[in-house]
This record gives sequence, structure tokens and C-alpha cells, in this order.
Amino acid sequence: MNRLSRILSAVDFSESARAAFDHALVLSRTHVAELTVVHAIPKEEPFRRYLRERIAMIAALRQAAEAAGVRFKVSVQHGDPAGVILLHARSRRPDLIVLGTNQRSGLERLRLGSVAEAVTLQATQPVLVVPAFAEGRGAAVVRSFSNIVAAVDLGAATSATVEGALSVANSTNGRVTLVHVVQRTSLASFSRHTDHLDVPEYQNLLTEDAWRRLQDAIPLNARTAERIHARVVTGDPSTEITRIAADLDADLIVVGVTLRGAIGRRIFGATAARLIRTAGRPVLAVPHREDRRAIPPAEMESLRAAA
Repeated sequence: MNRLSRILSAVDFSESARAAFDHALVLSRTHVAELTVVHAIPKEEPFRRYLRERIAMIAALRQAAEAAGVRFKVSVQHGDPAGVILLHARSRRPDLIVLGTNQRSGLERLRLGSVAEAVTLQATQPVLVVPAFAEGRGAAVVRSFSNIVAAVDLGAATSATVEGALSVANSTNGRVTLVHVVQRTSLASFSRHTDHLDVPEYQNLLTEDAWRRLQDAIPLNARTAERIHARVVTGDPSTEITRIAADLDADLIVVGVTLRGAIGRRIFGATAARLIRTAGRPVLAVPHREDRRAIPPAEMESLRAAA
């Protein structure tokens, strides 16, 4: 986030997509970056359907970019939206992907899926996911990311999360609150492993250990900064992170993502995906450093087939 030269923004006709474009445009102007807009037409939809609306939308986006002095490119492609976005991300190698998400839930989300979640799981670049609206604010308001909450799981993605949050804060002279959530210990799991302790004592040990590890996760050159804070709380991760972000009126939530494998998908599904769906504010998903690699040829072929 310190140095962005290419930004990719995915758009459709939704309010969240326009909000995402507005964020991408502000970032492109701030960083003097090239902005590429990708519009995917779903496979089941005829290419010429909504042609006039599509032309008008792209013309409006181009006009906004020209007014902001931002270099602008556009690509319209027929295919699975997530596959199209990922294909362009792999070929154009942007520094950041920006896209919107609608806060669907329940059966609607299961039926329609989530392009944002699919892209975030597979992208090797940071992905900024913007909701259609933010709590207590308007969809058209784009605020500087000066108040940042970083959800730190103390796992493989910890370094990526902390580095991503500090990178954003350095570019905006902002404040970072690192948050780790210790999940409550159930009596069943407790009794199997720690007979000599009672539940509250064991929970306190977990919290103390998490606090030490969270402090260790802060880079040495950043530990004396007054704008970096750390919090350890107990409860459900996505619920507590959303609550703290709301209490602090955070502009951005940063979360690390372990991209590949069933375990990574379960972790993502349990926390980051819920934040994307329910937090009501932008979420920056930062991939684990070892996952930032060139996509294998076989995977690229599958993406081309999807597109």
C-alpha cells in the first residue's frame, strides 16, 4: 500500500461496485497509479444484454477517471466473474485488487455465491473488499484509511496482517489497533487436556500467552510508536473484531489470508469471509507471504476455461 503503480477494480451494476470503484479511483489518484476496470458478463447472460447500460456505465467511469487525472483502462469479458477477475489479476499483476460485495446472507448467499470471497481466496495480491455502504456513513463517502483494525490470528498469516496494516498506516499517518480473539474454551475440550487447572485459570493462561505473542508480532522499529495499539479479547473472532471496529469507528479492517488448502479455507470461511459479509466497512485481505507466487500453468488453464 506504500507504493501502488497498478490497481485493478472489478465493476458491475451494483452500488457496492461503484463504491469499490470510488475507493480505487481515490487510491489511483493518491499513488499516481494506473487503474484498470474489469467488467465480467456472466456466462449464462447474452453478451449484448444490458449493452446500453454497460456502455453508459463505462463512459461514466472513464469520465470520472479523466476528471481525476488517472490513467484508465477497461476490459469487458464474457465468463465466470471470479475467473475473469483472477485471470486479469494474474496477467496484469496489479498491486491491489478492489471490488465490492453485497451483504447477502443465508440461502441467497449460498445460491449466488460470493465473487469477493472467491477472488480473495485465490488472489496472490492484496484484495480490498468494499461494501455498498458503511455503518452510519453514506455509500459515496470515501474516507482515508487512518483508523485501522488488524485481525491477528497468531498463525501463518500473522506477519502479512501486521505488515499490511502498518503499510496502510504509514501511507496515511494512521493509527493501528492489533486485535487477537481468544476463543472461549469449552468444558469438554478443557477436561481432556488440562485436568490440573480450572476453566477460568486456563482461559487466563491462553489470554496471557496471546498477549505476549501479539506484542512479539509488532516489528521492533514500530513498538515505540504511539499510534500502534494491541488488544486481546475473548469470544467469537468475527463478532469481536466487528464490534471493536464499530467501537473505534475504524475505516478499514485488515485480515491475513492463508490461501491454499482445506484448512486455509476453513479459517478464511470462519473469520475473514464473515467480516467481508457483515462488518459494514472495507476489508483488506492480505495473502500469506509464501502464497504470493506465480500461478501454476494447470491452474491458469482452469481460470482461462472458467473465463
